[in-house]
Amino acid sequence: MYDAITGATVPLTDPPGAITRRWHRYPTKSLVTEYLMATRPRGSEVMRHPWPTFTAALLLAVAGFWPSFFAKLAATPLPHHLHGWSATAWMSLPLIQYVLLRKNHRELHRRLGYASVALALLVAGSGVYVVRMMAHRNLTDFNLASLKFVWLDLTGIALFGILVAAAVAAARRRDRRLHVTALVASAFIPLEAALERLFVNHLPWLTPDFDAALYAALVCLEVACAAIIVLERRSGRVRWPMPTLLGYYLVMHVTMTPVARSEGFQQFSNWFAMVGRADR
Repeated sequence: MYDAITGATVPLTDPPGAITRRWHRYPTKSLVTEYLMATRPRGSEVMRHPWPTFTAALLLAVAGFWPSFFAKLAATPLPHHLHGWSATAWMSLPLIQYVLLRKNHRELHRRLGYASVALALLVAGSGVYVVRMMAHRNLTDFNLASLKFVWLDLTGIALFGILVAAAVAAARRRDRRLHVTALVASAFIPLEAALERLFVNHLPWLTPDFDAALYAALVCLEVACAAIIVLERRSGRVRWPMPTLLGYYLVMHVTMTPVARSEGFQQFSNWFAMVGRADR
């Protein structure tokens, strides 16, 4: 590393205490940065090396959707194929990108990152269509829980778009921490539906139906968000995506039932189910 005052090349690997001694002698910006990096709390590791978080999210998503999607591909409608595979690819993409960075393939990482914007649009667009299918079924087979899912899913897709835009903007500014945090938060949004299915399929005594599983999944995600916020706090700075996601889930907890029961939202759901249909 180059020292702006002495003009000498300073090695990055030093005996214990060497960085501190040079910092007191030459308080340049480069040495301050090196000192802070050397003494950074270990809580920041969750965002410096996020592959365990992305791997856990992907495995939980596959396990949750295995009985209803991956094990029944031949009987799955095309919109669910588009949404299921695009969401799986989105949750796999950060792992691929992490490997590319570790292998120093930065140009390929950058190009794949920009190309992934199209994948995010497919995830969001197909998600809206699948929610519309659910709302249409609710016209003839009314279920209050379905209205809760319409509210949760449409707002979640909107938040997903905001997080993806933030991740792209952070990458352009070379703000790696915000970039990674926004991607982690975006991966949590499709994870909610997978957790519901895990609860229904494996813990029926705790969550006998999807309505109960919905709240259990939200609690799990709230705990996960809070844990990441605590780890970020140990690193000295909490970026906004995780607190925003935690706040969003807490708001959903409070609003889902009253919104689903309101006549105005039921009318919106019916309109959303029929808009653009030939049989309207």
